[in-house]
Formats: sequence, structure tokens, C-alpha cells
Amino acid sequence: MNQDNVREFLHVFNELQKVIAAKLGVDPDTNFGSLLYAADEKQDKVIKTYKRKLDIYRQFRNILVHSTINEHESIANPSQSLIEEMKVVKEKIEYPKVVSDLFLEKVISFNQNDKLKDVLETIKENQISQFPVFQENKLIGLISENGITNFLAHSITDDLISISGTTVRDILDNDKEKNSYEIIPENKSIFDIESIYSKKIEEGIVAYFLLISKTDLVTKPSDLTGIITPWDMPDIIENK
Repeated sequence: MNQDNVREFLHVFNELQKVIAAKLGVDPDTNFGSLLYAADEKQDKVIKTYKRKLDIYRQFRNILVHSTINEHESIANPSQSLIEEMKVVKEKIEYPKVVSDLFLEKVISFNQNDKLKDVLETIKENQISQFPVFQENKLIGLISENGITNFLAHSITDDLISISGTTVRDILDNDKEKNSYEIIPENKSIFDIESIYSKKIEEGIVAYFLLISKTDLVTKPSDLTGIITPWDMPDIIENK
């Protein structure tokens, strides 16, 4: 039996225990099972995500330490793939990804007095469909492709459409999703993002957008550094 794997497993396990204890702000010698309980109590989203795996590691560690064939041979042998998996989990708990790792990009925004035709041209050229709207130094809402489509549909029905004369403000005033967003900081954990969208889905809200900002108060377009949409959920789940 490869005792080197046993030693490496126990070393990685001890390092993992220290990382979890530090994250929870408790004594590093705290029993591993108690750490998992504390993570539940503190609603730590990162640790809870890996709770099932962590509990398996805990049980396997107990087998290695407390059940031996003799003093030189363990009853079980951890595979190298298991050890590598533990290292990955340790890394993800110690350094969980934040939105700035995945979603920073140039945000295209409009002033309320800009023309609808400019928005339509931007959609065509950039294949994006959510745009923050500003009134001087104030963020006043978000227009979406759905909002534009609904506006155009109603305008055609009422025979009122005039693309050249329609402004972004006209769209915003008729967009039911104009306030379906919130501002989040660049260091927001992707685990928190998943929780936000899970809650919105439970509330029956599908179209909800997260505007990433480098400042607490958004006063100009350049303060925004990215937009997260519900269609980004696969990337969020993949990078947990």
C-alpha cells in the first residue's frame, strides 16, 4: 500500500481544516465536524457548497487515523485523484472567485435624450441587449431588448411609431423591467450571485440584471464595469 498517499492525504486534510477554520474565524484545532456545523450556523455559502465532499473527506480521514491494519499500514489508501480533488476544494474555499474574475467588460450606456435608432444600431453591432440609462450624473434605469420590442409593438398598434423621434426616455418610461436590477461591487462572490438569482427565480422573476460597479455610488457611466444577466448562470455554476 502506498503510505505516501496516506501521508499526503492527511497533510492536505489538515491544511484544508486550517483554511476552513480561518474563514470561519475559529480556532484552527476545532474538530472538523464542528467546523461544518459552524459553517451551517454562519450560512457560509462557499463551505456549504462543498459540505457533502468535506464530510466524505472527514469520514475517510477518520478511517485512516482510527482504523489501521497495523502501525505501519492503513486499512484504506486514498487515490491521487481524491487528493487532487481536495486540493482544488481547498483552493476554492480559500480563494473563492468573485465577479471581477469573470464578468468585467465595457458597459455601453445611454443618456435619456439619446435616440432609439442609436440603441438599435448598438444592438445590431454588439449583440447585447441591456443598457443602463443616465440622466446627467444619475443612473435612472435599465432598458432591455424586451422593453424596446414591447414599445415598438404598442407603437405600431397605436400607429404612433417614429423611430427618428423616439428617445431612450420614451423606451424607459414604458419598460416594465427598467428597475429590475441592482448594483453590486466587483468583489462580490459568485456564490452570492447564485443566491441572488435563485431567490429571484423563487419569486417568479426571470429578467433581473446585476450592474457591477467599482464605486458604492454610481454617478457616471464609467463607474460601471460589467453586467451580469440570468443567461450567465451556466458560467457562474461552472466556476463555483
